[in-house]
Amino acid sequence: MAGLESKLPVVPGVKNHVLEACHHVVKALRASDNNLDPNLTKLLSDLESHLSTLEIVDTKVVVEDTGFSEIKKKFKEAKKVILGWEQNQSMILEAGVSKAKADLFFQALHDVQRVLTSFKALPIRTNKKEKDVYNQAAVVLDIAMFRLEKELCDVLNQYKQHVQPQYLSVSSRGKDIVYDESFVSLDDVVVEATDDQQILGSNNVVLLDPLVIPHIKAIAKAMFACDYGQAFCEAFITVRRDALDEYMSTTLEMERFSCVDVLGMQWEDLNGEMRKWTKVLKIVTLVYLASEKQLCDKILVDFEPSSAACFVEISKDTVLSLLAFGEAVSLRSCQPEMLERFLGMYEVSAELLLDVDNLFGDETGSFLRMAFHELAKTLADRTVATFSTFKNAIASDESTRAFSGGGIHHLTRYVMNYLKLLPEYKDALNTLLGNMQVDDSIPEKTGQDILPSTFSPMARHLRSIVTALESTLERKAQLYAEEPLKYIFLMNNCHYMVQKVKTSELRHFFGDEWIRKHIASYQHNVTDYERATWSSVLSLLKDNSKDSVSTSRDRCRLFCLAFDDVYKNQTRWSVPDPELRDDLHISTSVKVVQSYRGFLGRNAAGIGGKHVRYTCEDIESLLLDLFECLPSPRSLRSSRRR
Repeated sequence: MAGLESKLPVVPGVKNHVLEACHHVVKALRASDNNLDPNLTKLLSDLESHLSTLEIVDTKVVVEDTGFSEIKKKFKEAKKVILGWEQNQSMILEAGVSKAKADLFFQALHDVQRVLTSFKALPIRTNKKEKDVYNQAAVVLDIAMFRLEKELCDVLNQYKQHVQPQYLSVSSRGKDIVYDESFVSLDDVVVEATDDQQILGSNNVVLLDPLVIPHIKAIAKAMFACDYGQAFCEAFITVRRDALDEYMSTTLEMERFSCVDVLGMQWEDLNGEMRKWTKVLKIVTLVYLASEKQLCDKILVDFEPSSAACFVEISKDTVLSLLAFGEAVSLRSCQPEMLERFLGMYEVSAELLLDVDNLFGDETGSFLRMAFHELAKTLADRTVATFSTFKNAIASDESTRAFSGGGIHHLTRYVMNYLKLLPEYKDALNTLLGNMQVDDSIPEKTGQDILPSTFSPMARHLRSIVTALESTLERKAQLYAEEPLKYIFLMNNCHYMVQKVKTSELRHFFGDEWIRKHIASYQHNVTDYERATWSSVLSLLKDNSKDSVSTSRDRCRLFCLAFDDVYKNQTRWSVPDPELRDDLHISTSVKVVQSYRGFLGRNAAGIGGKHVRYTCEDIESLLLDLFECLPSPRSLRSSRRR
């Protein structure tokens, strides 16, 4: 009976009663003789075991045949539902489609996926019908996935929301202060502070209609379940990235510039782009990207790694473009006019570091996190370098001729108006300047009336800049040939500095002691001016007992001639501040008119009315013409008795 086992074919259609008959034969042989040959005994045992195997195989086949029929039936129903949508061009989400129909589509998709899973669980078969059903199911699944991918893109595009206008303000603070090599300044600017909280509003905005999020989540769930998660992510990333690009270019009007473009820009253009960059970076980071991350988390809440990866892919091009602009700007030379722009860019980038760390906290976003931190460091270095350049430019500014009229020098206007802008960046400046040594004219003091800000790093450096300005103005004052005009020049510029400090946030940094010291300084300039101008003139009115009547007449004539010279010169001089000019008129008038009136009273009989060229009222009136910065000398005759 050797080889009997190999000769018994495994026939799937073998009947149960045949197997039972074989079992009876084996049992009968065993019962017929207890002393069977050992080889025969082994052969009967093998036969019995093989018969048991045949039963198991036949049972499996029956079960599998029954399962295949059920699978095929389910697949036909699901296929009909899915292919039925191929003729329907509307979105599954559209209002005309009931929720029941949408649910039916997703259920059909689920059934197709189960068909494929069921086939994978069965042994490898060569049955052509089974292979055909498996291949058809794979094709139907691809069709359904393509349909869902298109649905995803259509829904994302059709139901995207636009950020409200209040979040988009990139308005400037006011008129720019422009620097050139001669410090030719603009008029005084009005600093219009902006409120970033008002600009940004809430940090949460709606980028997609909330009503469609459950539908998109259903698409995500279906595609991920069918191993099409990568296709979902790629489609989602593409649409959301395009939306961000459109927001940047259309809504925020932020262009993408190459490094060559930035390095070649004229300052007027670059200034506007740097100003815009500080606002756009803040809006994009705190508002748009924060909301984009929330959207990714909501939709892909069940697929955590994919959520972070999608957000990084959506964001990276825009973020890297913004960072590239900052890097390109930092490659330009440190010109003084760039100080405020650099301060703004550094301050924003430093403020956003924690937000960036939260946005890109996963490993997938680490390269963006590191790039952001690197830019903040670069901008810090460039800001400090530009601050030093600004101070050095003030200290080294030279002139070859005196400033016309002794008015407020362009350098003074430029510096003080620039300094007025800096208190807004006090936190950034105190951080950046904390380790820089500086000479400060005001020693540190303590007391209830002393503000801590007066001795902050920023305050010390601001006072140091003004000290450099004062030294430069002293050199410029030496260019005047007329000593009185030198004092008028110093008085005007010192008074201007004091007013700028007193009437702005600078007061908290310069302190009351600095203000008192500089008020005393320009008042001393007034005294020096009066002495240099009027001492010699008024000396002609002093009485001398040895003088004759003719000498009194001569002194009156000489006084009038000297007064004429002062009038012709000083009506072309400038004291721009009306209050300071009035104070100077009053101070001068008191001294000159009082001396002249006394002289005429004492010598009225000897001089006679016909020898008096100017009355006291004439002198008082003419003095009001001084410091009006007239283009040409005013005629004394036309001015008399106006």
